[in-house]
Parts: sequence; C-alpha cells; structure tokens
Amino acid sequence: MPKDIKLHDSTFITKELSTLINSIYNGVIIIDNQGYILSINNTAEFLMGVTAQDALYRSVDDVIPQTGLLRVLETGISEINQRMNVKTNVILTTRSPLLENNTIIGAVAVFQDITSIATALSELEYVKNLTSTLESVLESIEEGIVVVDKQGLITRMNKAYGYFLGINPKEIVGKHITTVITNTRLHIVARSGNAEVEQFQKINDNICVVTRIPITKNDEIIGCVGNVIFKDAKNLDTLAAKFNKLHSELEFYKEEFSKACGIKYTFEDIIGKSKKIDAVRKLAFKAAKSISTVLILGESGTGKELFAHAIHAASSRRQGPFIKVNCAALPESLLESELFGYDEGAFTGARRSGKPGKFELANGGTIFLDEIGEMPISMQVKILRVLQEREMERVGATKTTKLDIRIIAATNRNLEKMIDEGQFRQDLYYRLNVFSLVIPPLRERIDDIPLLCDMLLRKICNKVGHWVYDISPKALELMNKYNWPGNVRELENILERTINLMDDEVVLMAEHLPPILKKKNQLTTDENNRTIFNLELIMNNAERLALNRALEATRGNKSTAAKILGITRSAFYQKLKKHNLDS
Repeated sequence: MPKDIKLHDSTFITKELSTLINSIYNGVIIIDNQGYILSINNTAEFLMGVTAQDALYRSVDDVIPQTGLLRVLETGISEINQRMNVKTNVILTTRSPLLENNTIIGAVAVFQDITSIATALSELEYVKNLTSTLESVLESIEEGIVVVDKQGLITRMNKAYGYFLGINPKEIVGKHITTVITNTRLHIVARSGNAEVEQFQKINDNICVVTRIPITKNDEIIGCVGNVIFKDAKNLDTLAAKFNKLHSELEFYKEEFSKACGIKYTFEDIIGKSKKIDAVRKLAFKAAKSISTVLILGESGTGKELFAHAIHAASSRRQGPFIKVNCAALPESLLESELFGYDEGAFTGARRSGKPGKFELANGGTIFLDEIGEMPISMQVKILRVLQEREMERVGATKTTKLDIRIIAATNRNLEKMIDEGQFRQDLYYRLNVFSLVIPPLRERIDDIPLLCDMLLRKICNKVGHWVYDISPKALELMNKYNWPGNVRELENILERTINLMDDEVVLMAEHLPPILKKKNQLTTDENNRTIFNLELIMNNAERLALNRALEATRGNKSTAAKILGITRSAFYQKLKKHNLDS
C-alpha cells in the first residue's frame, strides 16, 4: 500500500460518502491523484468483474486497464458518455477529474450497463434496414399491392397500384378500402380470414386477376393484403401463348432426348382402362422404381416391348441408353459377337479397332432382351454370368468389362415347359424371373378396344393420309366378338388395311371390315340394308363429322365452331354431348 494514502481522510472519502456511492444504481470508481483506487461500489464490482478487496489501493490500470481514468488525471478534461466493452457487456462511462482549489486530487468514473439498450438498438437498426429493403421491393415490383388492417382501413399501397388507380398512395392511407375500390373484398377477407386466390375483379374498366390473403400475427388476423397479379386479363393470353410455346419446345427436346436414348414409349402410351391392363400397368410402374431384373411374359402382339420402354423411361436409368436385342432375329453364329462385341483380330473379317457389343452400349442404362426364349443354350450360360457377376468379356478379349446395366427380358414362350424339355436353363430362369409381368391378350381386355381404336386411328390416318374419324357401333360389335389371336398388333394391321381400302368415307362401317371378322358374325341381307339405308344413322354420322371438322378448323374453340355451323352455343353443346365429344 502506498505510504501517502490517507485511509481516514475525512475531507476525501467519508463513511457517509461510501454508503451513498454503494447505494446508487450505476457503477462508481474513485482514484486519487496517483491513480490508486480509493473507492469502488458494488455495481462497479459486478460490472468490472472484480472485488473491492482485490481492487482497493491498487493502481487502476493494473485492475481495470480500460477505464481511461489516468488519462483524465493527466489532462484534467472530462470524457462524457464513452463506450467500452467488458466481457459480453456494453458499458457507457463518464470520467471526470476531482478538483480542490483548482488542483486535481483524483478522478471518478461512473459506469452504466447499456447491454440491453445496445441490443435493442441493434435490433431496431436491423428492423429499420429490413423495413427499408421491403419498402424498396414493394415499390420496385410492377404488381399492385395494397394492405388493410382488420377494420379495412388502408395502411399501405405501393406506387404501381396507385398509378393504376390514378391516385397518390400516400393520400389514401387511413381511408377505408371501399372508398377507393368500391367492389373490393379485402375488408371481408380481413374479417373472415379466408384467402381468395386468383379471382377476377373489374377495376377501372379492366378485368383484373387479384389475390387476397389474410395477415395473421400470433394466430390472430390483423389485416389483409391484396395483390393485382394481372391488371388486364388479356395479358393471360400472351402469357399462355408463351407458356405453350415453351411447353412445346420442352416436349420437343424431351422427345429428341428420348430418341437419342432409344426410348419410344412411356406409361402414357399404354392405352386401356380394363381391370387387367390397369393391374399390370401398376405392377410395371412398381418395377420401374426397382432396380431388379424384369421378365415380361405374354402372347405375340400384346405390347411387351411397349412395357419395356415404359419401365425404362420411368426408372432412375431413364437418362441412360435403352438397347433392344431381338434374340430370335440373330443367327446363333452372330449372337455372341452382337451381344458381347469383339476385340481386334478375334476372327477373320473383324474390325481392326474391334466393336462394342450391346451390353457395353447399354452400360448405365437398360438392355431389353426380346424373345429370350429363342436364345440357344450355349448363350444362356454367358447371359447368366452377366446377371450374376455384372461383367463380360468381348470375343477374343483377355480382360473383363464391368457392367452397370439393368436387364429386361421378354418372351411369348412357356419357359417353365422349356425347362422341363431341356431347352432353357433353370438357373437363368430364376435370375430373370425376379419381377414378372404377364401382359393380358386382347381377348381378355375387350373393353379396351374402343380406346385402342381411337389411338390407332389417329396414328394410321397420320401415316396414310386418309382421315377416318369414327367407327360405327356395328363395326365395334364385330371387333368385340373376334378372338384376336394376333392381339393389338393384329388390330392395328386390320385397321390400317381397312382404311387403305376405303374410298372417301370418314366413318368405318361394318361392311368395310375384312371377312375374317365377319366370318362367325355375318350380317344378314336385312341387316345390311338397314345399315346402308338407315337415315338416322347416316344423319348422325354426318352430324358427328361436321362437329369434328368444325372443332378442328377452330382448334377447339367451341364458340367459333358453333358460329361456323350456324347454330347456337347451347345447341352446339347439346350435340357434343349427344355424340360424346364434350370431353
């Protein structure tokens, strides 16, 4: 302790003064003219993180270096409201010299904890910046925006909306929204809390598209915001045109990409609503989400390849190649080199650079082995290795190639019977038959014939250039009674042959069908006469044709189509319903 400090100097630190200093809210530190602490109250102890026992009669800079009191002793100048940080606290301090007869005898520092105030100021500054940003965003967008409170009084309107209404947004703040927009529903939404999205509203002789969204705070509705999405609904036509153009371009590029990958069909191309085809389609969709090998069984012409394409197109490998191999179309001598490829010098006539096989080309994607039941036993062993090891060797190669492929196989043969006859390996069958699909024949899904005919008519008419718009009920009846041994492929063949032989008729009649369909269902002479000379049928067919052509000419615009036909819109819709064209 310095010798010249007077512990009981009644003219400097008295007991009463010490009691007073300890009773005030702010922190206080007093030093003498040599910089030694003479007094520190309880608040200062807490704020500075020291105790009076450790601090008293020691140099202030040794105990609390950042007080600035020694500087005040030297200059004799007070330092008002200086900010300092002590640990996590923000302190506001005022330092003043103590004078006696114009002589500095010490200094005093008063500390105030403003941490909560500083935090509040920081938060306030953040809110101010956020508000400024939101204001800028609100004023920069072209859409009209207005905000009302729960009573429907306007609290905010951006410049775009004010310009649209022809008013100054600042002048209408505080007014009820109905005095500015007479047919508004903002005040109603503010009360009900039920949002109204993309509604039509007439504003200033314009049909606008607006949205009204309630504003909530702590689960309580405090107002509503209105947003004019389109100031004139005519703009929707322009937007729709742009969207349709982009959609068309997207579809074009998707189609081109699919072609590049070998994809021809998707699940959308699987036509039919019968229970059997729907069940197989759902199972195939599950197969698409799997990575397991798929075996597709079914008669010839049922659409096994279509399902294979669709499974690949809906799988995680859709961006990889889809390689098809018809095992029945390749002679046994070429099958191995086609599937596995060959290296240079593998055999006489082999390319110098060698040739990749179908399995290599399918790497990263899917390989479709069609007519797998026709594959010779010698090749079945090698296919089994690919399935088990996911690797292969080119013909004449000395190294193996790792494969990342999925195999989909298909056949119209009874593989289990072939196993019993020693024509198909049992172990390969079990490797293939992980996910099995059985495609129903057409005779088991007769209800799908009308839908299939609609799809095939469009396809065939585009191909041959002869437009047939409908099939008569009697012709469909004959089709329903036929056994269809060739399934959908036979149906397409018969329709194409029939359309090619028709003259200028636009409705396919029963008499147009080939004899094979009428063999067991031959029309009697009376029935023929009734069909040919039935005035009601002829008029219905002509009316249906006229409706179709009018819709085509107007690109589906029903109002314009009705005008072309010279009938009222209500009559036009009745006729559409009559001929099942109103979908």
